[in-house]
Amino acid sequence: MLMLPLLQAQAPPAPTADRVGFPANYQRTFKKLLTFDRPDNDQIRVVWANQNAADTVPWAPYPYGSVILFESWTPKRSAQNTIMLDENGRLIPDTLTSLFVKRKESGLGEAYGPNRNGDWEYVAYRPDGTTQTAPSASGNCAICHLDAGAQNDFTFRRDRMANGASGAAPNATMSHYRFIPGDLTVRKGATVTWYNDDQVQHQIFSPNGFFNSEYMTNGASFSKKFEQAGTFEIRCSIHPGMRARVIVQE
Repeated sequence: MLMLPLLQAQAPPAPTADRVGFPANYQRTFKKLLTFDRPDNDQIRVVWANQNAADTVPWAPYPYGSVILFESWTPKRSAQNTIMLDENGRLIPDTLTSLFVKRKESGLGEAYGPNRNGDWEYVAYRPDGTTQTAPSASGNCAICHLDAGAQNDFTFRRDRMANGASGAAPNATMSHYRFIPGDLTVRKGATVTWYNDDQVQHQIFSPNGFFNSEYMTNGASFSKKFEQAGTFEIRCSIHPGMRARVIVQE
């Protein structure tokens, strides 16, 4: 029987040289924008940006010279290997494993071919500055960032970075002038986080004066810890028809 050779998948096109550069002093010179919990893959991402990127409004393209990175952390686990949470229900950073860095400069990105993300290029580094994902292997990074779209300058979560979102995993959202879900049941001591997924502002408040949020634009979040059992009515001060309940059980 004739045996045919196995065909190997060809890697997507990518640059061959590192034109991004490891930002060794980023914790002193960059601005921290967002700490984003990824409970789906046991990861915490801490997003930083240099001044060029941090000063850019979310509806405008980033200027040349922009550098954005996220630290990838593993979450802290107990002796029983269960993920630990802080008092606000957030993942607790334990070990820094990687820094994923993107840089925008005139003329960058062409080597990605059909997967080009404007003028961005990508490299992943280890915390000591050595290369983890070489430029030649960053084609999949470009493919992923295509999903963010040119309207977001190929950058995910721009609204959350700009509008003060906490980065906590949401328990509920506001969308189409509704709280989703309408009724939310949690245990006493739980922290509930809402995100505004509407294109209009909302403000969450409790009619009995228990709490209220700031005005929340698209992408903003609000978190509240419920330390008493009971049923708490939730409203939007701007849109009175938006109503929900948080049911807190012992």
